[in-house]
Amino acid sequence: MSIYQKDKKEIRTTPCRLSVKEMRESAPAGESRVIEGVAIVFGPEYRVTDSWGDTYVERISPEAVTTDWLKTQDVKLNLLHERNATIARCNKGKGNLQMSVEKDGLHFSFEAPACDLGDRALALVRAGVYSGCSFEFYPQDYEVKETQDASGDTVTEVTHTHFESLSALTIAMDPAYEETSVTVRELLKKMDDVAHAQDAARASERVEEAAEHSAAEERWYLREEEKLLRLKRRERMNRNRYC
Repeated sequence: MSIYQKDKKEIRTTPCRLSVKEMRESAPAGESRVIEGVAIVFGPEYRVTDSWGDTYVERISPEAVTTDWLKTQDVKLNLLHERNATIARCNKGKGNLQMSVEKDGLHFSFEAPACDLGDRALALVRAGVYSGCSFEFYPQDYEVKETQDASGDTVTEVTHTHFESLSALTIAMDPAYEETSVTVRELLKKMDDVAHAQDAARASERVEEAAEHSAAEERWYLREEEKLLRLKRRERMNRNRYC
Protein backbone atom coordinates (compact mmCIF):
# COMPACT_ATOMS: atom_id res chain seq x y z
CA MET A 1 0.00 0.00 0.00
CA SER A 2 1.51 3.30 -1.08
CA ILE A 3 0.36 6.17 1.14
CA TYR A 4 2.62 8.93 -0.15
CA GLN A 5 4.35 10.06 -3.29
CA LYS A 6 7.97 11.15 -2.95
CA ASP A 7 7.30 14.37 -4.89
CA LYS A 8 4.09 15.27 -3.05
CA LYS A 9 4.16 17.92 -0.36
CA GLU A 10 2.19 17.04 2.79
CA ILE A 11 0.90 19.62 5.25
CA ARG A 12 -0.05 18.89 8.87
CA THR A 13 -1.54 21.17 11.52
CA THR A 14 -0.46 20.03 14.96
CA PRO A 15 -1.46 20.88 18.54
CA CYS A 16 1.32 22.95 20.01
CA ARG A 17 2.35 25.38 22.67
CA LEU A 18 2.39 28.67 20.80
CA SER A 19 3.08 31.80 22.79
CA VAL A 20 4.94 35.08 23.07
CA LYS A 21 7.97 34.64 25.28
CA GLU A 22 7.75 36.56 28.53
CA MET A 23 10.40 39.18 29.23
CA ARG A 24 12.72 38.43 32.12
CA GLU A 25 12.97 40.92 34.96
CA SER A 26 16.61 41.62 34.06
CA ALA A 27 15.73 42.36 30.42
CA PRO A 28 15.46 45.92 29.11
CA ALA A 29 12.07 47.59 29.44
CA GLY A 30 9.59 46.84 26.68
CA GLU A 31 7.42 44.05 25.41
CA SER A 32 8.91 40.81 24.14
CA ARG A 33 8.59 40.19 20.40
CA VAL A 34 9.78 36.58 20.57
CA ILE A 35 7.23 33.99 19.47
CA GLU A 36 7.95 30.38 20.33
CA GLY A 37 6.26 27.04 19.96
CA VAL A 38 6.52 23.37 19.01
CA ALA A 39 5.85 22.80 15.33
CA ILE A 40 6.27 19.01 15.14
CA VAL A 41 5.31 16.76 18.03
CA PHE A 42 6.97 13.35 18.24
CA GLY A 43 5.14 10.23 19.30
CA PRO A 44 1.40 10.89 19.66
CA GLU A 45 -1.00 9.31 17.20
CA TYR A 46 -3.19 11.57 15.09
CA ARG A 47 -6.04 10.72 12.76
CA VAL A 48 -5.50 12.21 9.33
CA THR A 49 -7.75 12.50 6.29
CA ASP A 50 -5.59 13.09 3.25
CA SER A 51 -6.36 14.77 -0.07
CA TRP A 52 -7.56 11.46 -1.53
CA GLY A 53 -10.22 11.08 1.18
CA ASP A 54 -8.39 8.22 2.92
CA THR A 55 -8.31 8.26 6.73
CA TYR A 56 -5.44 6.75 8.69
CA VAL A 57 -3.49 7.10 11.93
CA GLU A 58 -0.17 8.91 11.68
CA ARG A 59 2.74 9.50 14.03
CA ILE A 60 6.08 11.24 13.66
CA SER A 61 9.10 9.32 14.94
CA PRO A 62 11.90 11.31 16.65
CA GLU A 63 14.41 10.16 14.00
CA ALA A 64 12.32 11.81 11.27
CA VAL A 65 13.84 15.20 12.21
CA THR A 66 17.37 15.40 13.57
CA THR A 67 19.66 18.31 14.45
CA ASP A 68 22.23 17.51 11.76
CA TRP A 69 19.55 17.04 9.12
CA LEU A 70 17.93 20.37 10.02
CA LYS A 71 21.21 22.13 9.17
CA THR A 72 20.72 21.06 5.55
CA GLN A 73 17.22 22.50 5.23
CA ASP A 74 15.86 25.86 4.07
CA VAL A 75 12.80 26.40 6.27
CA LYS A 76 10.46 29.39 6.05
CA LEU A 77 7.91 30.38 8.67
CA ASN A 78 4.67 31.73 7.21
CA LEU A 79 1.35 33.04 8.45
CA LEU A 80 -1.68 30.89 7.54
CA HIS A 81 0.10 29.02 4.71
CA GLU A 82 0.59 32.27 2.80
CA ARG A 83 3.90 32.12 0.96
CA ASN A 84 3.88 35.89 0.57
CA ALA A 85 3.56 36.23 4.36
CA THR A 86 6.96 34.83 5.41
CA ILE A 87 8.17 36.42 8.63
CA ALA A 88 11.09 34.16 9.57
CA ARG A 89 13.55 31.84 7.88
CA CYS A 90 16.37 29.45 8.66
CA ASN A 91 18.47 28.64 5.62
CA LYS A 92 20.92 25.86 6.49
CA GLY A 93 21.29 27.08 10.05
CA LYS A 94 21.35 30.83 9.32
CA GLY A 95 18.55 33.35 9.70
CA ASN A 96 16.12 34.80 12.23
CA LEU A 97 14.31 31.49 12.79
CA GLN A 98 15.80 29.34 15.53
CA MET A 99 14.92 25.64 15.61
CA SER A 100 15.97 22.90 18.01
CA VAL A 101 15.15 19.21 18.23
CA GLU A 102 14.03 18.33 21.75
CA LYS A 103 12.73 15.10 23.24
CA ASP A 104 9.09 15.99 22.56
CA GLY A 105 9.49 17.53 19.10
CA LEU A 106 10.78 20.37 16.96
CA HIS A 107 10.85 23.64 18.91
CA PHE A 108 11.16 27.03 17.24
CA SER A 109 11.41 30.68 18.17
CA PHE A 110 11.92 33.95 16.35
CA GLU A 111 11.74 37.66 17.02
CA ALA A 112 8.80 39.07 15.12
CA PRO A 113 10.02 41.69 12.68
CA ALA A 114 8.91 45.30 13.18
CA CYS A 115 6.43 45.35 10.31
CA ASP A 116 2.72 44.79 9.74
CA LEU A 117 3.10 41.00 9.54
CA GLY A 118 5.21 40.84 12.70
CA ASP A 119 2.79 43.10 14.61
CA ARG A 120 -0.18 41.03 13.43
CA ALA A 121 1.47 37.77 14.49
CA LEU A 122 2.30 39.15 17.95
CA ALA A 123 -1.17 40.54 18.56
CA LEU A 124 -3.03 37.43 17.41
CA VAL A 125 -0.76 34.97 19.24
CA ARG A 126 -1.23 36.99 22.43
CA ALA A 127 -5.01 36.99 21.87
CA GLY A 128 -5.05 33.23 21.31
CA VAL A 129 -6.40 33.57 17.76
CA TYR A 130 -3.28 31.98 16.33
CA SER A 131 -2.98 28.87 18.47
CA GLY A 132 -1.48 26.16 16.29
CA CYS A 133 1.36 25.35 13.94
CA SER A 134 1.56 23.58 10.62
CA PHE A 135 4.56 22.02 8.96
CA GLU A 136 5.03 21.32 5.28
CA PHE A 137 7.19 18.35 4.36
CA TYR A 138 8.03 15.86 1.65
CA PRO A 139 7.90 12.29 3.02
CA GLN A 140 10.70 9.83 2.37
CA ASP A 141 10.91 6.86 4.74
CA TYR A 142 7.85 5.60 6.58
CA GLU A 143 6.40 2.38 7.91
CA VAL A 144 2.86 1.26 7.12
CA LYS A 145 0.89 -1.40 8.95
CA GLU A 146 -2.77 -2.34 9.23
CA THR A 147 -4.49 -3.28 12.47
CA GLN A 148 -8.04 -3.97 13.62
CA ASP A 149 -9.87 -1.60 15.95
CA ALA A 150 -12.45 -2.58 18.58
CA SER A 151 -15.21 -2.56 15.94
CA GLY A 152 -13.29 -4.89 13.67
CA ASP A 153 -12.54 -2.19 11.13
CA THR A 154 -9.14 -2.05 9.47
CA VAL A 155 -6.98 0.87 10.62
CA THR A 156 -3.94 1.94 8.60
CA GLU A 157 -1.07 3.25 10.70
CA VAL A 158 1.75 5.32 9.20
CA THR A 159 4.94 6.09 11.11
CA HIS A 160 7.33 8.61 9.55
CA THR A 161 10.96 7.75 10.20
CA HIS A 162 12.64 10.26 7.88
CA PHE A 163 11.54 13.33 5.93
CA GLU A 164 13.01 14.09 2.53
CA SER A 165 12.70 17.80 3.26
CA LEU A 166 11.00 20.29 5.58
CA SER A 167 9.99 23.30 3.53
CA ALA A 168 7.95 25.49 5.88
CA LEU A 169 6.39 26.04 9.28
CA THR A 170 3.16 27.96 9.55
CA ILE A 171 1.46 29.82 12.38
CA ALA A 172 -2.14 28.64 12.10
CA MET A 173 -5.48 29.06 13.81
CA ASP A 174 -6.67 25.48 14.30
CA PRO A 175 -4.57 23.49 16.77
CA ALA A 176 -6.18 20.11 16.15
CA TYR A 177 -4.11 17.78 13.99
CA GLU A 178 -7.15 16.44 12.15
CA GLU A 179 -8.27 19.95 11.16
CA THR A 180 -6.88 19.62 7.64
CA SER A 181 -9.72 21.10 5.60
CA VAL A 182 -7.60 24.04 4.44
CA THR A 183 -4.76 21.67 3.65
CA VAL A 184 -7.04 19.31 1.77
CA ARG A 185 -8.53 22.14 -0.26
CA GLU A 186 -5.04 23.40 -1.06
CA LEU A 187 -3.82 19.96 -2.08
CA LEU A 188 -6.95 19.24 -4.10
CA LYS A 189 -6.56 22.57 -5.88
CA LYS A 190 -2.97 21.67 -6.69
CA MET A 191 -4.12 18.29 -7.96
CA ASP A 192 -6.81 19.97 -10.08
CA ASP A 193 -4.25 22.43 -11.42
CA VAL A 194 -1.93 19.56 -12.32
CA ALA A 195 -4.79 17.64 -13.94
CA HIS A 196 -5.86 20.70 -15.96
CA ALA A 197 -2.27 21.29 -17.00
CA GLN A 198 -1.95 17.65 -18.07
CA ASP A 199 -5.25 17.82 -19.97
CA ALA A 200 -4.11 21.01 -21.69
CA ALA A 201 -0.76 19.40 -22.54
CA ARG A 202 -2.50 16.33 -23.96
CA ALA A 203 -4.90 18.52 -25.96
CA SER A 204 -1.94 20.51 -27.27
CA GLU A 205 -0.18 17.28 -28.22
CA ARG A 206 -3.31 16.08 -30.05
CA VAL A 207 -3.53 19.38 -31.95
CA GLU A 208 0.15 19.15 -32.86
CA GLU A 209 -0.27 15.52 -33.95
CA ALA A 210 -3.31 16.43 -36.06
CA ALA A 211 -1.44 19.36 -37.61
CA GLU A 212 1.56 17.14 -38.35
CA HIS A 213 -0.72 14.47 -39.85
CA SER A 214 -2.45 17.10 -41.97
CA ALA A 215 0.90 18.51 -43.08
CA ALA A 216 2.13 15.01 -43.94
CA GLU A 217 -0.99 14.37 -46.01
CA GLU A 218 -0.54 17.69 -47.79
CA ARG A 219 3.10 16.84 -48.57
CA TRP A 220 2.01 13.44 -49.94
CA TYR A 221 -0.64 15.02 -52.18
CA LEU A 222 1.89 17.58 -53.43
CA ARG A 223 4.35 14.83 -54.25
CA GLU A 224 1.63 12.88 -56.06
CA GLU A 225 0.57 15.97 -58.03
CA GLU A 226 4.19 16.63 -58.93
CA LYS A 227 4.56 13.05 -60.17
CA LEU A 228 1.40 13.41 -62.27
CA LEU A 229 2.61 16.69 -63.75
CA ARG A 230 5.95 15.10 -64.67
CA LEU A 231 4.15 12.22 -66.37
CA LYS A 232 1.94 14.62 -68.34
CA ARG A 233 4.97 16.71 -69.40
CA ARG A 234 6.74 13.56 -70.53
CA GLU A 235 3.70 12.46 -72.55
CA ARG A 236 3.47 15.87 -74.25
CA MET A 237 7.18 15.79 -75.02
CA ASN A 238 6.85 12.30 -76.52
CA ARG A 239 3.89 13.34 -78.66
CA ASN A 240 5.72 16.43 -79.92
CA ARG A 241 8.83 14.38 -80.68
CA TYR A 242 7.15 11.71 -82.77
CA CYS A 243 4.38 13.70 -84.47
